[in-house]
Amino acid sequence: MKVELNRMFVNDRIKESVLSVLESGRYVKGPMAAEMERKFASMVGSPFAVSCSSGSTALMLAFRALGLGPGDEVLMPSHTFVASLNGFYHYGARPVFVDVDPETMTMDPEKASDAVTDSTKAVLPVHIYGHPADMGAFVDLAEDREIALIGDAAQAHGAAYRGTDVGAIGDMTCYSFFPSKIVTVGGEGGMITCEDEELYLNLQALKNHGRYEGERDISSMPGFNFRLPEILASIGIVQLEHMESWIERRREIAKRYSRELEGVGDTRVPVERDWARHVYYLYVIRTSRRDELRTHLKNRGISTGIHYRVPVHRMPYIEGRWELPETESLVNEILSLPMHPLLTPEEQDAVIEAVLDFFRSS
Repeated sequence: MKVELNRMFVNDRIKESVLSVLESGRYVKGPMAAEMERKFASMVGSPFAVSCSSGSTALMLAFRALGLGPGDEVLMPSHTFVASLNGFYHYGARPVFVDVDPETMTMDPEKASDAVTDSTKAVLPVHIYGHPADMGAFVDLAEDREIALIGDAAQAHGAAYRGTDVGAIGDMTCYSFFPSKIVTVGGEGGMITCEDEELYLNLQALKNHGRYEGERDISSMPGFNFRLPEILASIGIVQLEHMESWIERRREIAKRYSRELEGVGDTRVPVERDWARHVYYLYVIRTSRRDELRTHLKNRGISTGIHYRVPVHRMPYIEGRWELPETESLVNEILSLPMHPLLTPEEQDAVIEAVLDFFRSS
C-alpha cells in the first residue's frame, strides 16, 4: 500500500467551475476573486479579506502596508518556512528570532517580550502545523509596546484561540492556499484578513500596481502584480464549502494517531492547549530516531515529511548568532506523518502499524 503525505480534493464541481471561468473569458480581476474574499472574510469573522497570488505575497503585502524599511525589526520564530522571513526581509527590515514553546512549537511570548527593542516594529507569530500561537499574550505585547501584530496562518485555516478564529486577531493575518494546505486553489494563492478599512483599501491597491478601485491610468503608490487569477479563485470557493468537515476529519485522524502512538518508544505526539483549536494541517511527532523511522516508513510505501529540517536563522544569508535551544532540538526530531481528510482508515492503519513495528523491533 502506498500512503501519501497529503492529497488534494477534486470533484466535478471544481472541474465545472474551472471550465466556466475558461468559457467566460474573464481570467483576472473578476467576480471569482471578489467572491472568495467575501466568503473567506465571513468564515474567519473579519470585516475584510484581500486575495493575492500566494501566501508569500500575502506577507509581502502586509509588511509593505506597514511601511517597514531598513533598521526596523520584526520578532519571529525561526521554526517556520522561510517565506515568513522573506515577507519583510526584501524591504531591509531585520529579523529578531525568538525561541519556541517546546510543546506547541509556536513562538514563546515571554521570550518575544524580552526581545523587544526601540527598533521593533512588528511581531509575527506563526501558527505552525495548525496550532494557534498564544495570541492573548501577543495581543497584550503588541498593545503594550505599540507594535504591529501580524499572524502567519499559512498552515492554520480555521484555527482558533479561545473560540476566536486566528484570522480575526491582530492587525493582519496572512494565509496560503498552496496545494497541500487545508484549503487550496490548486496552485499558488493567498489571503490577508484585517479589520481596518483604510488598510484594506491600501492592500487592494498594493496588489494591483498601486491602483485604487476605479483607477485605471493612475497608480497612487508603487505596487505589485499580486492578484489571484479567477480560475484559482473558482477552485478555492468550492474548497471553502468543505473546510469545516475537513477540519473535523483531520481532528479525528489526529486523535487516533495520538491514542495509538503516545508513549510508543520515545515518541512525543502533538499537544493541543485548552485554549486552542488545532486544525492539524500537519501531524508532527517527535522522536530521537527520526531518520531511522522515516527510512522504515519509506520502505513500507509511506510518505513522510520534515517541516523543517533547517531553521530560518541558519539560512546562509542570515547574519548573527542566535541561541535558540528549543528550536535546535526539535528540528532533529520532528517527522510529519500522512495527514489529509481523504486519508482512509486502512491507510492510517498501515501508518500506525508501521510505526509500532519499528519500535517493537528495535
